[in-house]
Amino acid sequence: HPHVFCVSTSHEEGCERVWAVQTLAFEGRGGRVEAVRTVDVEPGPLGPDGRRQAVPVAGTERRWAADLVLIAVGFVGAERSLPERLGAALTPRGTVATDAGYRTAAEGVFAAGDARRGASLVVWAIAEGREAARAVDHHLTGFIALPTKGDGDLVV
Repeated sequence: HPHVFCVSTSHEEGCERVWAVQTLAFEGRGGRVEAVRTVDVEPGPLGPDGRRQAVPVAGTERRWAADLVLIAVGFVGAERSLPERLGAALTPRGTVATDAGYRTAAEGVFAAGDARRGASLVVWAIAEGREAARAVDHHLTGFIALPTKGDGDLVV
């Protein structure tokens, strides 16, 4: 499929898009994120799993100030190291294990969409993303202010 550059209202509001960036570390204190360290990458050789490996570009490491990190990735199989480092478990199918409220075993870490279900339709990813956002909002604020996809209540 061709890569199509699209602009949405969110982009018009001033977000910055970056590609080919690998997360090196989350920095913070007291269980709160304060920054994300990244490095630019370029395509490298094929790895033992047949997937192209990302090779860091020397001199491109950056530190991004952050107080909330949302990771949105297309599903090609869960990268085992990130969920494991965060304390989240994987299912036998390789997806991130959650409860009905999208919470993982790690405090304050949620998963939805392909990372939770496996490769599926985009409408499922959108619906799960909205429900996960609702669960995260409840986690952060202590009350439910966002609508749900149906008549059901958020599992808390």
